[in-house]
Amino acid sequence: MGVSLGMAAACMALPVLADTPDTVSFPANSVWAQEIGNLNHDSSSHDYTVAIAAGKTLQVKLISNDANAYFKVTDQSHNQEVLDSHKTGTSNWSTPNATATTYTIQVYLDPAAAERGETAKYALQIGQYGAEDLRPPTTAVTFQANKPWAEQDGSLAAGATAHDFTVSMATGMTISVNLVSKNSQVHFKVQDPAQKQLIDTSTTGSNTWSAPVATATTYTIEVYADPTALPSGQQAPFALQVGQFTAGAAQPAGATTAAPPAAAASTAQPSASQ
Repeated sequence: MGVSLGMAAACMALPVLADTPDTVSFPANSVWAQEIGNLNHDSSSHDYTVAIAAGKTLQVKLISNDANAYFKVTDQSHNQEVLDSHKTGTSNWSTPNATATTYTIQVYLDPAAAERGETAKYALQIGQYGAEDLRPPTTAVTFQANKPWAEQDGSLAAGATAHDFTVSMATGMTISVNLVSKNSQVHFKVQDPAQKQLIDTSTTGSNTWSAPVATATTYTIEVYADPTALPSGQQAPFALQVGQFTAGAAQPAGATTAAPPAAAASTAQPSASQ
C-alpha cells in the first residue's frame, strides 16, 4: 500500500506541460502569415513564436467572431511583455525592430468568457516588412501615338518615400522631365543604364530637367522625398511628366503644371488578406 501511495504521489507531483508554441513562417514572396485556431474552456489560449529580422516592422492583427478574444505579445529577446490587447483595446498593433527579435504571441480567451463556455474562432495575421517591401513596383512610362508627353500620378508616404519609373528613349531624341508636387521636399533623380546619376533635383533647386539622347537608352527616374518630410499618416501626391521630342526642336506644349491629385488614405502599410 505504501509503495502504491508513493507512486501515486510521485505521479501527482509531475508538472503539467504547456502546449508547445507554434513557429510562424512566412510564405515565399509574402510579408504576411496567417494562423487559424479555436479557443474554448478546455483550450483557452494558444502561443505562437515569430522571429523578426533587423530593420523590419512586426505587425499583428487578430480577427475573431468573439469580442472576448485577445492577444499578448512578449519580446523574448528582452523577456518583456510589450502588449496586451485586453488592456489597450486594439486588435491591430505594430512595432519597428532595430535589431533581430523573437516574439511570442499568445491568443487567449478572457477567463470569464471561458468559464461561460464561449467558443472563439480566430485568424491571427502576422506581418514582417521593411522599407523595401513598402516600395511600389517600378512603373514603365509609355507614350501614346502622336503625344509627346506622358504623365504618371502617384503619392509618397511615410515608410514608402520613393517610387521608380523607367522610360525608353530612341536615338536622336531629347528627354524632358517635369515633377509637380505641393510638397517642396519631393524631388527626382535620373540614372542611365550604367547607374550613372544624371540629375538630382534636390541639389539643383528646379524640378525640371532635359537632355539629348545620343544612343537609344532606358532611363530610371526615381521620385523621392526625405523620410523626415513625411511623418506617419501623411502623404505627398505628385505628377511625373516625361516628354520626348526631336533633338534641336522646340519643346512641344502639353506638359501641364496643375497640382497633382489629392492624397488618398495612407497606403504605406502592406495589406493582409482577410
